[in-house]
Amino acid sequence: MLTVSEPLIALLIFVVTYVLLATEYREATIATMAGVAAIWAFGILTPEEMISYVDINAIGLLFGTMIIVGALREARFFQWVGIAMAKWCRSRPTYLLVVFTLVTGGLSALLPNVTTVLFMVTVTIAIAELLKLDPKPFILSEIFASNIGGVATLIGDPPNIMIATATGFSFLEFLANLGLISVLALFITLAYIWRKFRNSMNSASTLSAQQESTTLLKMPDMTADRRLLWTGLATLVCTVALFCLQDIVGIYPTTVALLAATVLLLVGGRKMPDILRDVEWSTLLFFGSLFIVVGALEKTGWMGSAAQAILGFAGGNTPFGVSVVLWSFSLMSAFINNIPLAAAFIPVLKSLGNVSGLNVYPFWWALAAGTGLGGNGTIIGASSNVIAIGLARSKGVRITFVEFAKIGMIALVLTTLVANSILLLKFLV
Repeated sequence: MLTVSEPLIALLIFVVTYVLLATEYREATIATMAGVAAIWAFGILTPEEMISYVDINAIGLLFGTMIIVGALREARFFQWVGIAMAKWCRSRPTYLLVVFTLVTGGLSALLPNVTTVLFMVTVTIAIAELLKLDPKPFILSEIFASNIGGVATLIGDPPNIMIATATGFSFLEFLANLGLISVLALFITLAYIWRKFRNSMNSASTLSAQQESTTLLKMPDMTADRRLLWTGLATLVCTVALFCLQDIVGIYPTTVALLAATVLLLVGGRKMPDILRDVEWSTLLFFGSLFIVVGALEKTGWMGSAAQAILGFAGGNTPFGVSVVLWSFSLMSAFINNIPLAAAFIPVLKSLGNVSGLNVYPFWWALAAGTGLGGNGTIIGASSNVIAIGLARSKGVRITFVEFAKIGMIALVLTTLVANSILLLKFLV
């Protein structure tokens, strides 16, 4: 039984935790662990409830993907791919930005965002080191593209899967209603990133062109550990195939990733213990802690109240309601993981459609677009953001919370405007 003060304490813990994250006064994992400790100390969640709020599917997917990517990185596969792409783009930073961004967006429509961003950021850092380029514009663009691309399909983003489960919407229905939004948002974001960093891109073009014919762009030796290379590639191909065939084979992506990682650890060879040790354990702990902090908000009623308030504010006006739902969840998703947000709102929306008779069909697409696009607002807005920033930081590339938000919030506004316009034209004209 909750006391009167517990909801306020849960909200205060949430706010303080996010202030620590935003100011980087303490490292992200430490900040969220402190939030969990406070939640436990005040008795807001029991240990059993904490465990129940941790999304094991998300953690397992992250872990399995990290093992596969770590093996291919150790085998120098990503360096090879990066050099091949750089040669194809003639080492021009602008060409690289366009190709890397579009490839990320396309892959994210077919694969979990985390899988795509791990692959692309690893490639980006490898080629940026060789060409002496600043990897930040590329990493930021790829993060934004991964979230935008994931909006387009049923399997691209976890809230989309949750919505499909609740409503029965098909893969093609998602593509028909959200595909155009995703494509236009991707190109607008790419144009914004290019404009933001065009001066540094132009200044780097001459140096990159000079380096194209040097030994820096010679293909790496891939013979050092062929066993690791081929087992890693075979595992990756099988994993991607099963991700894409999820509706047919009926195996959840987390199960696929964990089975693939287990097989790879068993047959990958002598380097696999080192790869296991190098997994970003701190990032996994951060995610688990963050789920618990948000779970305290859900248990104390804040999530459900917010969902009810949004629909109450929207009223029976469908055009206004679509805009309210879209913008509310886009902005909230910049600060709260979109999985608990969607989980709180889906039953409210289903109930509204059953009780009031209001046509809530457009609202579902506003929810899907808002939770997907809103993840671009801050580093903690989406799982792919945290993974990419953590991977970059481990390689010496530091992108701060404020630095990300200054660019990400503008991308959020631009893409949400696109989504708002298309949804209103599609359903209400």
